[in-house]
Amino acid sequence: MLPLPNTSQTVVADAARLRLDACQLELLAGARSRVRVRFVGAAEACGADLEAGHEFTATHEGSTCPGGDLRLAALATFDALAQATGHALTFELIGAKPVRAFDATVIMVAAVVRVAGAGTKVIGAAVDEGDPITTAARAALQAVNRLVAPHLSAGPSCHPR
Repeated sequence: MLPLPNTSQTVVADAARLRLDACQLELLAGARSRVRVRFVGAAEACGADLEAGHEFTATHEGSTCPGGDLRLAALATFDALAQATGHALTFELIGAKPVRAFDATVIMVAAVVRVAGAGTKVIGAAVDEGDPITTAARAALQAVNRLVAPHLSAGPSCHPR
């Protein structure tokens, strides 16, 4: 299990959270899909101009199917988050699945997050309000956000070498 950050790290990390800016599904020839996600980082956490911010984009392609498209969105999200943390974290997707609960569809994403060889299982969920692909990306982010945030304020994305 991964250690939880101390309070002083959490305060800094909260300012460094990433925001899902765009998520797009593109249907390709040959029953293939491509999902592209873009995240924007908190500029003030990285010492950049407030308007400039940091942008992390990732794309994943695979076979077209409802469950497969959800997986592509989660995988693209994890790739963007790995970029944002300078690959300090690695992500293994266990699954992405729509679940009916409380008179709503909830997309759930399960994954294993590894830091320096130690891994922990996480689950994220987001209510689908009509765009299941974006909801899957939000659920993937929700699953790992607290583990990612401490690596954003001190990561290579904020301090280029």
